[in-house]
Amino acid sequence: MNLESLENIPRSQKIIILALLFTILIGGFVYFIFLPGKTQVDALNKSVADLNHEIMTNEVKLRRLDQLKIENAQLQAQLNELRAQLPAEAEVSGLLKQISDLSIDSGLSIKLWKPGDRKKDPSGLYTAIPVDVEVSGGYHALGIFFDKVSKLPRIVNITGLSMESARAAGNSVLIQDKFIATTFAAEEK
Repeated sequence: MNLESLENIPRSQKIIILALLFTILIGGFVYFIFLPGKTQVDALNKSVADLNHEIMTNEVKLRRLDQLKIENAQLQAQLNELRAQLPAEAEVSGLLKQISDLSIDSGLSIKLWKPGDRKKDPSGLYTAIPVDVEVSGGYHALGIFFDKVSKLPRIVNITGLSMESARAAGNSVLIQDKFIATTFAAEEK
């Protein structure tokens, strides 16, 4: 192809060829340079926005750090108080002896004291230690016993209470009481 052959082409075709060349150049620029650059710029803008959000979040946390340290210290103190209510495994027998002594001090006579199977909590924080108890005594003596148990510094749950076989003994009525006293021991780590 030479320049003379280009002179012989009608003017309208020359304009079309020039427009086509211009379109190809512009399209190539947009497809190969502009769009990939725009995608990269958008990705970098998103990354900058994410980093700015993370910086703002961390600045808020940093401002609250002293407050969170104080709250953590308070929660640790509260946790230590609650742990004090759960005896270690070695202390449980002393606690059960203390409960037994409370029943006698309250005027109840123990008919049955049978420790049950220990049950570990699924969370792994404590073990439940149930004791089947059967006592005989007056209604008020039982109330005094429950009051004394409720004032122990350790956790003791009384469940399954049943009162049976009421019989007169002098001026008072004796009742056969059955219940389960459950205490808890902290799991050793």
